[in-house]
Amino acid sequence: YPYGVAVDSSGNVYVADSYNHRIRKITPAGVVSTIAGTGTRGSADGAGTTALFDSPDGVAVNSSGNVVYVADTGNHRIRKIEYKVP
Repeated sequence: YPYGVAVDSSGNVYVADSYNHRIRKITPAGVVSTIAGTGTRGSADGAGTTALFDSPDGVAVNSSGNVVYVADTGNHRIRKIEYKVP
């Protein structure tokens, strides 16, 4: 289930996909990708799709889209993702 949504200056939409334990990016062209999370509930730092989240409910993004903050609700933490914009 999508919960939190944020938009960067290029029009990319970032979504906290809470029940799938992932952070998604949707481009203005409609391309959906996973920038963090595996789909498995947990708590682990790591690069992109090796990180684990537990029901992320909120996201915030800087204007250039290279830093995403996540409210990792199930783990009671605010997490920072430094994302390399392709």
